[in-house]
Amino acid sequence: MFGTLYVIGTPIGNLGDITLRAIETLEKIEVLFCEDSRVTSRLINELIAKKLLTKKPRYVPYNEFNEDRIFHQIVEMVNRGEQVGLVSDAGMPAISDPGYRAISACLAAKLRVEVIPGPSALTTALPWSGIGGEIALYLGFLPKTSGKANKILEASREMIEKLGTGRLVLYVSPHRLVKDLIQIKNVMGGETQAVLMRELTKRHEERIEASVDELIKKYMQNKVRGELVLVIGSRDRC
Repeated sequence: MFGTLYVIGTPIGNLGDITLRAIETLEKIEVLFCEDSRVTSRLINELIAKKLLTKKPRYVPYNEFNEDRIFHQIVEMVNRGEQVGLVSDAGMPAISDPGYRAISACLAAKLRVEVIPGPSALTTALPWSGIGGEIALYLGFLPKTSGKANKILEASREMIEKLGTGRLVLYVSPHRLVKDLIQIKNVMGGETQAVLMRELTKRHEERIEASVDELIKKYMQNKVRGELVLVIGSRDRC
């Protein structure tokens, strides 16, 4: 029997968003590599409680701190014919989350890799932003160093200006929100329109549409919590 690495998308907040294919895959895998076994075990336990799964896999931590060591283990297991799963804490692995090293290594070794599509904050935020454009540039999390962040933002701005259309999508950590907004203001201007989305698909999800200047003013005075996605661009008015 051939081994397979299954790259599995999981809900970003609402359990109801898990797919039938993801459930079927979780049922047949033997080992599940995950960012945080505490987070993933809660998901698995909920699925078992709802009688959507019948068994638990063996959890193995796979995160930014051990990825360089662990990805070889994944390749070896798949090469031995094992059915191996890979998940992040939420959404799709390898999108601003660990995973690409294991996926690339398995593909390089001509091993089977199967992607089980699922929810993603990126694809959820884009339509809800209301910001149009044929092109979307996904920047992930901005680098912590100002120089690198400026280079990325300047290159993105120049590309959008040349094309005459486009929007930027960024993931933002709550403790870096104001710093990132100031970086954006310095490169793109404080009047730039943006939509900040918080806790997507969860009970208290929130959408705030404002200029970058207005967002800076708001969050200089108010702390923010939860998972954040920022979309930058001009929304066409109806």
